[in-house]
Amino acid sequence: MPLKSLMKNPILAIGILFAIIFLFQAGERYNWWPSRRQKLMPSSCKAVLVKLERRIPANWKALCEGSTYNNLAVIINFPVPKDAKEPNEKELNQLIYRELANNMISVAKNSPSDNLERTDIVRIRFNHPQKSVNAITEGRFLVKLQTMTDKNLIAQHFQTTVQVQEVKN
Repeated sequence: MPLKSLMKNPILAIGILFAIIFLFQAGERYNWWPSRRQKLMPSSCKAVLVKLERRIPANWKALCEGSTYNNLAVIINFPVPKDAKEPNEKELNQLIYRELANNMISVAKNSPSDNLERTDIVRIRFNHPQKSVNAITEGRFLVKLQTMTDKNLIAQHFQTTVQVQEVKN
């Protein structure tokens, strides 16, 4: 029945076809729905994510973001014990930055080095109930943490390659 009405009104059929073509092109351009092509497009971030998701703790969340999906984002929620005392500002900063550095080293060691090196940006957000810290570095710098063992070299490497932003909660 609908086919007969479309055969009688060919302009309506052409209008429906144009509307469908427009919606699919607009959906791909503005990412209204993930296209099959994007899911199957290989990227270094997706390769890192496959191995990293198997080894990260439950309080971590890792995902690929960006227009090319080659930027790795890791969100870490710091578990605070209920009976823990409130640390002062200096102790809190030491705790957060030490945990952030250890977690960045953990990301580097649990990721394939060749894929992590080709990942453009690695963004780590460390959430603590009192303060959040955003750290951004490039994958080629993060991969060097796999082999570093000296604390002074690691601290110097972080100072030169990692950009940090603090956000009060």
